[in-house]
Amino acid sequence: MIWGLGLLTLLGAAVIVGARYRARSALADGLVLSSAAAAESAVNLAIATILSPTQNTSFPKRCRMPGGEQAEIVVEEEVGKIDINAANLATLERFFAGLAQDKPLGSKIAQNVVNFRKPLQRRENSNQTAPTNAANEIKISGFSTILELDQVEGISPALLRSAIRYTTTLSGRVEPAPEAMTPTLRLLMGLDPGRGERRRPTLPGHFTIRADVRATDGSRYIREALVSFGASSGLPYTIREWRRGDIVGSSANSPPTGDPAQACFKL
Repeated sequence: MIWGLGLLTLLGAAVIVGARYRARSALADGLVLSSAAAAESAVNLAIATILSPTQNTSFPKRCRMPGGEQAEIVVEEEVGKIDINAANLATLERFFAGLAQDKPLGSKIAQNVVNFRKPLQRRENSNQTAPTNAANEIKISGFSTILELDQVEGISPALLRSAIRYTTTLSGRVEPAPEAMTPTLRLLMGLDPGRGERRRPTLPGHFTIRADVRATDGSRYIREALVSFGASSGLPYTIREWRRGDIVGSSANSPPTGDPAQACFKL
């Protein structure tokens, strides 16, 4: 009898603990979803701001979202990044050596990136006729997205996450435009990092919009969108990719603080 009562007590305690755990999990999931929605709203706000600029339109921008979340919105020009389809071997070696903090590994990765782009040249010089299908057309153009860096030998998952922030397939430049490079990329390339100045996006062009949102409970969610303005489709803009960003570098230790008085937009 006593054993039975003890078992019932244990079962009751397990049910109560389980219910509390589910409640906490549901609350945490709700906060994540709320932060994710706020981050996507911040990206859309940046797009609207770029399309209808005012005299004070510049980035980075810090503001407060309607739900109380703090947002830091950064707009990065693709011309200021390393184009993995167009960059020469020397540029790739400097970049990956700086990123990996390992010159031999950086040189190896740079050569592997160049080799990844060679199918186009080999097929142009071949007497064989390549199949004309969508998958083949993407492959022979080199990298169709920076996410394909995960197919390059020598690039670890951690290195891939770091490289994504500084690479592109859209600039067409052998070297990035110095005035559009971020201070961190300038440092990786062995240049004077300078000061991170506020810039006004110049259209048409390709940009990565990054929204770093911190909820009232301190949790963070980062959302990125690769956006082309003045695209050939005739639309004012095209969102090419949505990504969930990582907290990298010094930003991992220095989340947005304070309480920005400026609201991102008025309801």
